[in-house]
Amino acid sequence: MAHFLYISDVFCPWCYGFSSNIAKIKQEFSLPFEVYAGALVEPAVSLEARVKHSPNVQAFIDKMYSVTGTKISEAYTDLLYSAKASGIFMDSRKGSRLFYVLKSFKPEFALEIMEFLQFQFYGLGKDVFSEEVVHAFAEKYAVESSAIFKMLADEKVSEEAYDETEKGFDILGEIVLYPTLYYVDNGINHFISRGYVEYEACRQAVVNTMQAVKNNQQPLTVLMGKSCTLDGKCE
Repeated sequence: MAHFLYISDVFCPWCYGFSSNIAKIKQEFSLPFEVYAGALVEPAVSLEARVKHSPNVQAFIDKMYSVTGTKISEAYTDLLYSAKASGIFMDSRKGSRLFYVLKSFKPEFALEIMEFLQFQFYGLGKDVFSEEVVHAFAEKYAVESSAIFKMLADEKVSEEAYDETEKGFDILGEIVLYPTLYYVDNGINHFISRGYVEYEACRQAVVNTMQAVKNNQQPLTVLMGKSCTLDGKCE
């Protein structure tokens, strides 16, 4: 069945900035989304260390807003400078495991679950690994929190989550850039976009790719968006 494949990352701020655009793509084209979580922040880093490494957080927030129209919340910046910062970690491997577990309960909402986790972190300033966030997900999607915690503790599930992230790396190939979007038809992945791209450009790339596949033509070159780092620098 034709669908979109989306590779994102729980701690990718540019993916968070792209969330409204990708939501529009899902709504307009009405195709299922297969979503993999990446490993942008590896090894794990505490928020305290993150600030020490990139102290000009406000410049990053301003750049994010100017490029995407999405603003990182004051709750997030407050968290960065709070007493909790040394004990809260950006850990994409752990985040990918959490995403894998949550989407196993509601796979049809995989895209929304990725956006949920990104919003908890960048929008609400929450530690995504806290019990509070798990309970919030459980309430939102009518799932038993105890079932989530049980899966998170399951070593086999952790291995499955790791394998899925590695599969994402294999798909991405030499260029690992989040977010990346594909159109999948007859088991073949067709590039649509990499990095942060404007909605209209992404939409047109989707239309062009789908039309090319329908006509048995070679899809156009992948749309390369801005390559942006965690500190707000974009190329």
